[in-house]
Amino acid sequence: MADQRFSLSTREDGVMADQTWRLTQSEDQLLSYLRQAADAIDPSAQPILEGWAYTSQYDLLLREGRLFSPAPLPDGVERLHPGFCFTNSSQLADEHPELRLTYCEGFGTAPVGAGQALHTPHAWAVTPEGLALDATWPTEPGTAYLGLPFADPSTWPHPLLGRSLLQEPPFLVDVLRSGLPDGLLVDLGRPVPRQASRV
Repeated sequence: MADQRFSLSTREDGVMADQTWRLTQSEDQLLSYLRQAADAIDPSAQPILEGWAYTSQYDLLLREGRLFSPAPLPDGVERLHPGFCFTNSSQLADEHPELRLTYCEGFGTAPVGAGQALHTPHAWAVTPEGLALDATWPTEPGTAYLGLPFADPSTWPHPLLGRSLLQEPPFLVDVLRSGLPDGLLVDLGRPVPRQASRV
């Protein structure tokens, strides 16, 4: 199933609008992985019993995350150090204000050969058009991104010393317990299809 098309009605500027988009095979695989991880959470786990807003980071991403299509880095923008995606993405957005990038964090899928894919926590920068610019991974077919675009640069990881927002407390615990604060995210990317109808 290499390509699925979904249509979803959304409200933009007070007007109902139909959006249609294709879900790539890599995006479908990433969503399946996250759904399996979310379903594996013990229903008697403490956060669920306490009535937290989200049961896990997987639940958070599936309910609030956005999908982003990969795009090549613009001319003059260099790839940064492998293994430092959180600081790389923040640095990319900080050092290129002319691109008006937003730091985004969630999960990515990278092809690792012969039909195999790696689904892992990851970060990238997002253009105003909702495209993923990744200063850590090479752009290639089979790459997929699902994450949260953070509006306020003061929440982004420090370009040299920063760490993941969605992998570590206290930020993650606060969001899972209380929900996403108003204004934390930018409205970029494509929503995750939930009750979408295939076209």
